[in-house]
Amino acid sequence: MPNAEDHSAGGEALTNDELGAAFSTVFPFSDDCPPTGTRTPHASARPVTGRVLLAVSGGADSLSLMVLCHEWVQRNRLPIQLFVASVDHRLRPEAADECAYVARLAAERGLPHQTLVWEGEKSHSNLQGLAREARYRLLSDHARSIDCGHIAIAHHQDDQAETLIMRLLRGSGVTGLSAMRPVQPFGAVTLLRPLLGFPKARLVASLVARSITWAEDPSNHSPGYLRTRVRSMLPMFAAEGCDSARLAATARRLQRAEDALDGMVQDFYRRFVSAGPGHSLYLPLADLRAQPEEIRLRLLRAMLGFVAGPSYPPREEKLMALDEALCQKPEQGLCGSQETGLPGKRTVGGCCFEAVGDLLWVYRELGRELQAVPLSVDEEVNWLGLYSVRISGNCDVDASTRLVLRPLGAEGRRWLVNEGHGFCAEAFGVSSVPRGALEALPSVWLAGRPVHVKDWTNGEPIEGIELEFEEKDAKLGSNETIE
Repeated sequence: MPNAEDHSAGGEALTNDELGAAFSTVFPFSDDCPPTGTRTPHASARPVTGRVLLAVSGGADSLSLMVLCHEWVQRNRLPIQLFVASVDHRLRPEAADECAYVARLAAERGLPHQTLVWEGEKSHSNLQGLAREARYRLLSDHARSIDCGHIAIAHHQDDQAETLIMRLLRGSGVTGLSAMRPVQPFGAVTLLRPLLGFPKARLVASLVARSITWAEDPSNHSPGYLRTRVRSMLPMFAAEGCDSARLAATARRLQRAEDALDGMVQDFYRRFVSAGPGHSLYLPLADLRAQPEEIRLRLLRAMLGFVAGPSYPPREEKLMALDEALCQKPEQGLCGSQETGLPGKRTVGGCCFEAVGDLLWVYRELGRELQAVPLSVDEEVNWLGLYSVRISGNCDVDASTRLVLRPLGAEGRRWLVNEGHGFCAEAFGVSSVPRGALEALPSVWLAGRPVHVKDWTNGEPIEGIELEFEEKDAKLGSNETIE
């Protein structure tokens, strides 16, 4: 491990009191074991199981996270078990040695370490974006495999300032400009950023005070990346009195505005949005049109996240085009009063928006090719991030090998209707449901016909087989992006 360049000029090592306030504000605690002499945990933190995964690359930021967090847990004798993971993107030959260095430092502190390798395609114009997505996916999967509900990330104040400027350059709205949050739900896990309040110089100084070296990633100095170019601008902003601390404070103020707007969206959702079959939603179109544009756009984004499952939201321009269509007169925009609804159906972000009568329906797009997944006994299948599907029991082996999970489709819908299994729309408080919403329902097939359809009918029972559909934690949310 080479000696790292000293970047600690202008920074002082973090004090125990500062670390205690920062970590205890972000890290969640159960009621029976709160930290002593520290602040209240962040309100949006999920309950902790006693395990936290630290994402550590070998750079100064993440090494300081590991070292300082471990010291804080040890000093306060907290019932938190720390794990460490490093991601080798296989983009630099030095990365393997850096991961090994992290593993050695973790072992010295008695912390379990795992190196995660990205095996994906490396030749792409958006390589940084793909690498970021792969990194969070690998970390999230590993966290779940070791029963960690939280992943701690080493983002700091300078990162926050850079993110704000980058999103300003991209023309982001309030959501983007509120930048990164100390606590952010991310699928089945929660991201924790306890160091957001400190500049990098103080993190580096904390390592220097402990005689710990770190690695420098050359890509952090490459002008080919926007973040690097923005980082070079920060001294000019600081000269005008707008340093990273002030930019980070601006992001926090925008987060307050973001929370207020999201509260308005949640209130509208509770009053007007109803659950339909198969993770679909419906609401009165007139009530949606009566809302301010910002609230409409946020609600559309939130409904997309709920119906389509974990994914990045579509670009703002697509949402604005959809909103414009929704607010136009019937002859200009959505006009789907007929049962087929085909003239009034719009597809955005993997979801269909269809007007039926005075209601707007939002349901998953069926797609051109039906996704079919074989089911085996006692094997759990993740259905599009929305359901966990499992079959159990002492069933006929031949039957279990021929069970398939797939969307119902037009063929399945027609078969059920012809067999006298009419869909009971009244169970969902409506007189009818769009055909597309029914055809997108997850269903289990045997011998070429549906035997179980979620939210429709169980069909004919299969001897010795029990089917379970468990809805995943897919809440109405804004689908925040990650850095």
